[in-house]
Amino acid sequence: MVNKEEPKWVRTSDAERILGINRRTLKRAYAHPDNGFLKEGVHWKRGMYFNSSVTWNVTACKQALLKQGYVFTSL
Repeated sequence: MVNKEEPKWVRTSDAERILGINRRTLKRAYAHPDNGFLKEGVHWKRGMYFNSSVTWNVTACKQALLKQGYVFTSL
């Protein structure tokens, strides 16, 4: 079985597909600045402008999700 390496930083739509988590859950619950466990600059980062896309470090997100007890059906 060949393990295809994933890109490190991806757009929200790709992170949603790779992680199997809805974008609203990623942004509003897990990456919430006050009570989320995904931290800005480590797991996700904002674009240069207010309306720029957020990008996600899927490798770091997977590690953090596993520590929180999230179960991936296919890694």
